[in-house]
Amino acid sequence: MYPQQNILVSDPVQSNVNQNSKCGYIFRIPKFAQGDCVSPADWRFCSALFAAMIFLNYSAAADCDSPRDPEAAIIDCSQSINSGKWKGRYLAAFYSNRAAAYHEQGDIDRAIADLNEAIRLDPKLAMAFNNRGAAYNEQGDNDRAIADYNEAIRIDPKFAMAFTNRGNAFNDKGDNDRAIADYNAAIRLDPKFAMAFQNRGSAYHDKGNNDRAIADYNEAIRLDPKHAKAFLGRGIAFSDKGDNDRAIADYSEAIRLDPTSAMAFDNRGSAYHDKGDNDRAIADYNEAIRIDPKRAKAFNHRGYAYSDKGDNDRAIADYSEAIRIDPEDTSAFNGRGVAYRAKGDLDRASADYNEAIRLDPKSGKAFVGRGDVFSYKGDFERAIADYDEAIRLNPKSALAYFARGRSYLFAG
Repeated sequence: MYPQQNILVSDPVQSNVNQNSKCGYIFRIPKFAQGDCVSPADWRFCSALFAAMIFLNYSAAADCDSPRDPEAAIIDCSQSINSGKWKGRYLAAFYSNRAAAYHEQGDIDRAIADLNEAIRLDPKLAMAFNNRGAAYNEQGDNDRAIADYNEAIRIDPKFAMAFTNRGNAFNDKGDNDRAIADYNAAIRLDPKFAMAFQNRGSAYHDKGNNDRAIADYNEAIRLDPKHAKAFLGRGIAFSDKGDNDRAIADYSEAIRLDPTSAMAFDNRGSAYHDKGDNDRAIADYNEAIRIDPKRAKAFNHRGYAYSDKGDNDRAIADYSEAIRIDPEDTSAFNGRGVAYRAKGDLDRASADYNEAIRLDPKSGKAFVGRGDVFSYKGDFERAIADYDEAIRLNPKSALAYFARGRSYLFAG
């Protein structure tokens, strides 16, 4: 599943409380030509753009020149909170902004604690519920996230960001239809909400509807031509349709807009690999791994590229690293099994195929691979049984039919 983007927002009260405070230094509502971001209509628009820039490394989502300094925000918010000068919703705004700074630093527990206090001080602060929902979502607690988004929407039924975030939580739970319904609501409330189109595109992609996904990514890009994740998502959809050239073009644009996107390098590498350009693929996998040394998929994919080049030792090393990072990576066990088999180490190959089947009993590739090992060992009865299972799982697997026919021939 392609990851969606959650949005956190700061309280518009902040612009009236302390315009020069560093507590609002990162999270204050910037002024735009459209308005002063104080009225509800203005701040909802402005905060959507500026929050996207701050929290999602969204380099040009808004023309905001406030530097990113969450540590300074935490210090200044804490001073304001402890000063005793502020009460009620004004104090709640400081807690909400400090929570956003903690969230930016990755300290989700402290963020939630501050949001709890903000909600206690101002139970009608919709954005505090939205932001706490985003924090729960990041912790993988989608049910609590949805409950908070529900409350944010109850307080402010026109809160487009809360609908989008709730859609993300539903999507994380695999409920793409409810996710799409929420994205539809967000788009109805704000037809210029690029991120809602991008996230709906992701949900359509997860449902296997690449054409509708591409249409949504197109609209997200039209609304925001610097939306790196929309280019990345559209590239994935083009890859799924087998259009590797257009996929590579989109991944390249995503990389230009966000050179730190390990996923974009990884996916472009896979598109090059699909085109048979293993050297370019490996170069992209190298960069993905440099950016994110814990990205198991990049090691796995690089292993396949090395395997295709006949470098089984380096392939095995990469598959092993992928498995170390993610011990449930079925594809890595399959790939390593292929590499061991190519080196003639049938016992290790068989062990890897066994583990792949244990992790995913519906892995037709693993049954074919293990069947090949049995066939090489002369155990044609067990080989045929594995090929039978592979065909049952995928009746269109030409490789499984060929391998089974070969075993029938050798078995006499």
